[in-house]
Amino acid sequence: MRTTRYGHTFAVGVTRTRPVREAVHEARRGTPVAGLVGLVARGVLYFVVAVLALDLVFGKRRGNDVDARGAMEELARHGFGSVLLVILTIGFASFALWYAYEALTGHHTRHDESDRFADVARAVVYGVLCVLAISFLVSANRGGDTDRTQQTWTAKVLEWPGGRLLVGAVGLVALGIGLYLVWRAVSGGRQDSRAVLEAAPRETSAVHLLGALGNIARGAVVVLIGIFIIVAAFEHDAGESAGVDGSLKRLLDEPYGDALVVLVAIGLAAFAAYSIARAVVNRKHAANAS
Repeated sequence: MRTTRYGHTFAVGVTRTRPVREAVHEARRGTPVAGLVGLVARGVLYFVVAVLALDLVFGKRRGNDVDARGAMEELARHGFGSVLLVILTIGFASFALWYAYEALTGHHTRHDESDRFADVARAVVYGVLCVLAISFLVSANRGGDTDRTQQTWTAKVLEWPGGRLLVGAVGLVALGIGLYLVWRAVSGGRQDSRAVLEAAPRETSAVHLLGALGNIARGAVVVLIGIFIIVAAFEHDAGESAGVDGSLKRLLDEPYGDALVVLVAIGLAAFAAYSIARAVVNRKHAANAS
């Protein structure tokens, strides 16, 4: 009787856990396709930002935001831009859900819990980008000064007890992230998140090089943002802080600033090409995984 009872209990356990395992398996099967769609959307966004950065030098359009908001605002002005905004919406939604899934479930190849926290942050960022893209689809009048918004929030935080320390800590985090991106590029290691590499593992030498160039440019911009935030905390002046747009515009005022901004734009374009190229070379892998 005991053997039968245990056998019956075991059978029930298998019956109950099988749907859960199948659900997890089905969810993981969809991640490669979601990852490729997200990569394409990321590539489109970085390409438009790179164009805006170049136009900052050659067109002297210093009133335009060279960031995600500015890129989407630029797309909303053109007829074909609506199609690209739909791609961005779908891609960023896919990325947000994908990273949220990765953060919640984890993966057996992971060795560091920091990956899980990073995936949570990425899910939030791409969720915000998705909402922003939808807002531009609904109405083109979603423009705004991103740097001014950041400075307003910085000014509020600076007035809090310990606000200067908090703002300084944010600047140090940004500085660390930027330096990490540069280190990632020059070290020859992985050029993307583990989640991306799991969904799109194939990588040619050309794709790797594009990723490295892109990460150098991205890291340089984030380092500048971190420095400006730290200066704002040190001088207790929110006007010293700056986002991507403000950092590049201030860089233009430095010696050889035009050349440096052009190099950053080329690097951002390289990361755009990397994102799309990685999706292309892994399309068969995604099809087989699905």
